[in-house]
Amino acid sequence: MRSRIAAALAAALTVAALAGCTAGGTASSAGGDSGGAAGSGAMPAAGRAEVASGSAAKAAAADRSVVTTGRLSLVADDPIAVAGRVTALVEAADGRVARSTEDPSDRPSARLELRIPAAAFPRTLRAIEREGRVRDVNVDSTDVTARVTDTAVAITSLRTSIGRLQQLLARADSSAALVELEGALTDRQGKLEQLLADQRTLADQVASATLSVSITVPAAAPKAGPADFAGGLVAGTTALVQALAATAVGLGVVLPWLVLLGAAGGLVALVVRFARRRARPTSA
Repeated sequence: MRSRIAAALAAALTVAALAGCTAGGTASSAGGDSGGAAGSGAMPAAGRAEVASGSAAKAAAADRSVVTTGRLSLVADDPIAVAGRVTALVEAADGRVARSTEDPSDRPSARLELRIPAAAFPRTLRAIEREGRVRDVNVDSTDVTARVTDTAVAITSLRTSIGRLQQLLARADSSAALVELEGALTDRQGKLEQLLADQRTLADQVASATLSVSITVPAAAPKAGPADFAGGLVAGTTALVQALAATAVGLGVVLPWLVLLGAAGGLVALVVRFARRRARPTSA
């Protein structure tokens, strides 16, 4: 029975490989047929080649799977209000806010993580940039076409293998064969679920770009120093008064401890003096 199971698994893998080869041969044949049909037209050979090359390049670019991520840092007087307008822009482009953090303190700020449809990302990014002063912007694009293709091929192969195992399981005639087939089937179903989850994640990342937006207020201007003698005199007097006040506070904190330590020291001195007086007659 195990030899039959192994043979069946090998046959399933062979079928999957042949299916891939067949698909490739079909595509090649289609390309050849289209070339022959084009040859029967009246267009010159050079023109046909240029048009075909341009069409192929456009089709290849359209078939690419690209994940786009970006970071944008804006400076605005009212970050909370700007965050609201940015949210409206994203929702108008059929996007959504995945995460939002607002800090309405003395120096307010806002952080947004946005998911924007890939087709609308360039124009939406330009619209968001106009909501404040751009301090920093960075956009990265990663081509994941190979990963998407590999995942799809792996899913197809696993489904073929699972179907074959299910057929074998229906015809199993011993407990040992049932246990072995169920274990193999469970393992492949788990791998299939993981691949399907990866495929959904990739599809979501390709369909919608991710943009992280940070909005802060302008940096506070440093305080200018004294510009003349009078200003310097005032600044020095103020600093002296502050230093004296700080010293007085320090003395106020330390004084109770000094009094306590002085009392304890006086008590110790009295005890020592009394002990010495009592010791003198005894030594005489």
